[in-house]
Amino acid sequence: MKFTRTLATIAVALASSAATPSAPAKYGSYQSALSQLRTARAYIEHPDNGELHDQEKSAIAEMDAAINELESVVKDGKSLADHPPLDSHLGWIPRLNKAAELLNKAHDNVQKEDDGSGARDRALQHIAQAHKFVEQAIALEQ
Repeated sequence: MKFTRTLATIAVALASSAATPSAPAKYGSYQSALSQLRTARAYIEHPDNGELHDQEKSAIAEMDAAINELESVVKDGKSLADHPPLDSHLGWIPRLNKAAELLNKAHDNVQKEDDGSGARDRALQHIAQAHKFVEQAIALEQ
C-alpha cells in the first residue's frame, strides 16, 4: 500500500511539472549572444601559426568588451571556456568565417533585447567592431 501511494505521489509530481511550462529565461537573447560570443572568441583565440595578428587581438578585445557589457545585465556564471565544442578540423580562414557568422548571430540576438541600461547599445558597438576586425583578418589571409 505504501509503495502504491509513493508511486502515485511521484506520478502526480511528474505530471504537474510536465504540465507547468517553465518561465522563459530573463534576457534569453542576451544569454544566447553570450554563448555565441564566447564560441566566436574561441575560434580565433589560437591561430594556426601560433601568433595572433593585430586584427585578431582587436577582435578578441571587442568580444571581451561585449561579453562584459552583457554580463553586467545577465549573470550567467559562465567563463570564456564555457562554449560548445569547436570543429577542430577547420583551417584558419574557415575558423575566422565561423567567428564572423557567430558575431552576426550574437548581434541579432542582442538587438532583440533592451534592458534599459545602455548595455545593449554598447554591446552592439563592440560586436560590430569585432566583426570589422575579423573581416580585416580574413582579407589579410586571402
